[in-house]
Amino acid sequence: MSMLPKLVGIVVTVFLASATAAPAGAAERAQKSAPATPLATPEVQVPSFAGKVNVDSIKEKYWAQGNETELGVVQNRAYSKARKFELGFLGGITSSDPFLNVTQTGGSLGFHFSEYFALHLFGWKSFTRNSSALNTFEEKMGATTNYNAPRWYWGAEGSASLIYGKLSFVGKAIMYYDMHVLAGAGTTATESGKYTTPHFGVGQQVYMNKALSIRLDYRMMGYREMIVEKVVPTSLGKNIGQRTNWTHAVTIGFDILIDAFGSSEK
Repeated sequence: MSMLPKLVGIVVTVFLASATAAPAGAAERAQKSAPATPLATPEVQVPSFAGKVNVDSIKEKYWAQGNETELGVVQNRAYSKARKFELGFLGGITSSDPFLNVTQTGGSLGFHFSEYFALHLFGWKSFTRNSSALNTFEEKMGATTNYNAPRWYWGAEGSASLIYGKLSFVGKAIMYYDMHVLAGAGTTATESGKYTTPHFGVGQQVYMNKALSIRLDYRMMGYREMIVEKVVPTSLGKNIGQRTNWTHAVTIGFDILIDAFGSSEK
């Protein structure tokens, strides 16, 4: 019977210990399950602008404008050709016969319907002299060849300016240029007659300012020409047949834009 009080005391002690530990565990679990308090975010001060941005002035400065509502893709076009006349002066060389050295001087007058398309009238006078090959042949053979020297050319051509851009000159200056293709037809006058001459080519203009440009063109020109006998003594001066002449003409000169309709950009 003496052991009974001791066992009762142990049971009571264990019961009291477990009762006091339960609330502490529940509080710990409640603390873990509660959402964390968010950290305070520092307020960011956004600076305010004193003035407003003028979008129209930016478009005028950096983008080409036209009648369309959308903006052009080429920035800062420094000149305009649309609805302007163009007066040109040119000189160059022509390769038409291996026995002749041919140079020419002339001019052109054109009109630009838009920034991309134009029509020109142009012509030149040709100056011929014997090439070194002809001089050598005449010295060794004691005779000449049946060459047919060109006298002049005039015609008309249309051009399409398909590429426009800017070039940096050793990092010191910006040059504006147009590259164009051209095609047309005219008349070539030679020793033996006049012949219809279609042609096509490519060229480039580099602008010095809004009115003055340097122009370089290459044209391939073809025509059927009559050959006059210059070698056989018994047939001198007679027509001895035809041949196709493929002429390669390279010209360089300068052009001046003339704004006759007051279409310059403001």
